[in-house]
Amino acid sequence: MSFEENSRRWLAVAFWAAISLSSCGTPRTGPKLIEADGVRYTACEGAIWDRDEGNSKDPGTMTYEVLFKDSHGSSHHLTMIRQLRITDLPKDTLACNSSSPSVDSKTH
Repeated sequence: MSFEENSRRWLAVAFWAAISLSSCGTPRTGPKLIEADGVRYTACEGAIWDRDEGNSKDPGTMTYEVLFKDSHGSSHHLTMIRQLRITDLPKDTLACNSSSPSVDSKTH
């Protein structure tokens, strides 16, 4: 593992821990459909997100940051998201079923 990969992982862990301790960034369990700037993702182990207010005089500078794990157990860290929509999925969502590893967790 390179120094850069290791640094990214520690940053993601630190972010996850910091957000977990804040009330607005409490991890939401269960499968989620994440729509981030028009791209859809399936989060199988729940998701955590936080909003960056940006410049208070310019609402267009507000962005989101999202952390989640997909059906393969891979962690994803999305940053600088302008439009975010997260919805609950049924607990038996096929993409998150451990017996169906061929299902891709990212859809367009």
